[in-house]
Amino acid sequence: MRVEWVSESAWNPQAGLREGRYDAGVSLQVFGDPDLRTQPLWTEIMAVALPPRFRLLERGKLTLSDLKDYPVYRWQEEVCPLLDEQLVALMPLDQQNVQRVTSFEMMALWVAAGYGVGIAAHSRIVRAHGWGLSMRPLADGPYEVVTYLQRPHVQVEATDRFERRALQVAKAGSP
Repeated sequence: MRVEWVSESAWNPQAGLREGRYDAGVSLQVFGDPDLRTQPLWTEIMAVALPPRFRLLERGKLTLSDLKDYPVYRWQEEVCPLLDEQLVALMPLDQQNVQRVTSFEMMALWVAAGYGVGIAAHSRIVRAHGWGLSMRPLADGPYEVVTYLQRPHVQVEATDRFERRALQVAKAGSP
């Protein structure tokens, strides 16, 4: 069984699946390819990563408007159209407050160093607590990022088993 992580930045992410180089792909986006079957695996709630000793730490939850005066770092692979639309509408046009970074680790580095706040999947921020990040939920929303399983419509026993197992694991990990 060959599985591909399908990335937004890949040249033609579905080509490997359509050409048979991979049996399944995992993606944070739906590409709308009629040759592929797409199945949501799990949904992550977005949250705010804060640096140590940050003045918004006393609040239990934050809104996007609470963040408008701070640089916001976003990992470009975690696609959440509603969140990105709201951030663009909220941030001043004359400032580049929303910064795209190439990895969650890079976002965490900028936030932990105190250069701004980050918005990422709740579970990623919680796991990065040891890196000096604190997490606060977003009060407005819901802002979610969905992970999808993509595969050709052709029935393959190994891929069918993989899909069933992936769905079981996703269901066991959801609250």
